[in-house]
Amino acid sequence: MYCLVLLGAVLPIGIAATGWVGLAKPSSIPLVPFIGPILFFLLGLYRVFVVMRNASSLDSPEANGIASFMRPIGVLLLYVGATFTVLGWLARPLMHASVQSHTGSGVEFFMMGVYFALLGPIGTIGLVLFELSRLRGFEEHITAEA
Repeated sequence: MYCLVLLGAVLPIGIAATGWVGLAKPSSIPLVPFIGPILFFLLGLYRVFVVMRNASSLDSPEANGIASFMRPIGVLLLYVGATFTVLGWLARPLMHASVQSHTGSGVEFFMMGVYFALLGPIGTIGLVLFELSRLRGFEEHITAEA
């Protein structure tokens, strides 16, 4: 799920990459038109390769306090975000297979694309919560050793 959410964040694939949906979705890094997205893409792919090569790179010491609540919420949001990411990738063929009568403007494709493009980043919030709980676990582990 972790890798799916990362890929969904860095790769505009499927209906979320189409012209009108891309314009309707807010830009993640509007200040730097080329360098920011390229850097985000490269960092995201690097992290996917690290996690796929060594799954224990996601291990961390158990955290206490608020971080112990952030981890399960983050994992839940990772699953939800990964589901919407995969549905966004598969939305076009699913829509063509399931919708028998299309409007001339294709508004049904646009609306589904907007929903998937806006709900997919829920996984990114889960990713941040998961990583913050890992960071807090490492901090508590280092503090306990010192």
